[in-house]
Amino acid sequence: MILVGVDGGGSKTSAIAYTCSGSFLGKGLAGPANFHNVGVEETVKNVNKAILLATKGMKPDVAYIGLAGIDSKYDYNVMSEALRLVAKDVYIDHDGFVALYAETRGNPGVIAIAGTGSVIVGYNGNRRVRFGGLGWLIADEGSAYWIGREALRAFGKMLDGRMNKTLIAEKIMRSLNVNNLDDLIKWAYHEGHKVKEIASLSKIVDEAANEGDEIALNILKSAAFELASDAVKMAVKIGVDKIYLKGGMFSSPIYFSFFRSYLDSNNIRSIVAEHEPEQGALLLAFKQAGCDINVLDF
Repeated sequence: MILVGVDGGGSKTSAIAYTCSGSFLGKGLAGPANFHNVGVEETVKNVNKAILLATKGMKPDVAYIGLAGIDSKYDYNVMSEALRLVAKDVYIDHDGFVALYAETRGNPGVIAIAGTGSVIVGYNGNRRVRFGGLGWLIADEGSAYWIGREALRAFGKMLDGRMNKTLIAEKIMRSLNVNNLDDLIKWAYHEGHKVKEIASLSKIVDEAANEGDEIALNILKSAAFELASDAVKMAVKIGVDKIYLKGGMFSSPIYFSFFRSYLDSNNIRSIVAEHEPEQGALLLAFKQAGCDINVLDF
C-alpha cells in the first residue's frame, strides 16, 4: 500500500511517499496549490505532479492533502471534488492543521504560520480552532502579502507627497520598474492581481529594515505584533505555553525578533517548527489507512 502526504502552500507543493510497512519511496516538489490564487486547474496539476514525483509515477492508495485556501466548507467541497482522482482514497485538510500535526502528532498545541498568507491553528486534543487563514482580502495578518501591501501603501504616499521618500521607495521602484503614480496604478490594477508578487515585496521590506529604514522597520513590527497577538490568544484558549512557528517570514531575524518579544512578554515560548508539513499529512494518511506510524523514520 502506497501512502502520500502533501502540503500544498501558497508558493509550492511538497509531497512525501511511503509504503504502509515504512519503506520510503520518494519526495516531490511542484508549484503553488492555493486555488484562490492560481485556480483549481493549476492546483490540481501541481498536487498531482508532486504526488507522482514522490511515488515514482504510481497512483497512491491513500493521499492526505493539506491545502492553503481551504478556509470554508465551499473551499473543501470544491477541492475534494477536483482532487478525488489523484489517489484511490483522498483526504483534504487545511494546511495549518497538517503542519501542527507534524509537530505534535495529535497532542494539544498551537502553530502560527506566516508565509505568503498567515493562519494560527490550535488543537486541544478534541477540537480544532483556527484564527485567520481567510485569504488576502479578509485576513492574512502579518503575512508576506500583508507586509507587501503595507509597503505599497507607504510607497503610494511617498509618490504623491504625503510621506517623505525613504530607502524602501528606491528599492520598490527598482524591483517593480515603477517611476511614478501612473506606473504604480498600471502595475497594481491593469495587469491582474499579483498575490505572489506583492508577497515577494516583503523581502524588500526586510532588506530596507536591515539597512535602517524606519518605515520598513515599523511595517515589520506591526506585522509581527498583529499575528503574535492572535497567537497568544490562541495559546490561552488551547491552554498551552508554547507556540510553534512556521513559514518564510520567520526567516527574517527582525520579524522573528519582534514576534518572539511579544510572546516573551506574555510568558509564551516560541519554538521554530522542525518538521515539514507534508510529514504531518503523511502521519494522518497512515492513521486513516490503519498503518503503524512507528515504522516511519521521522
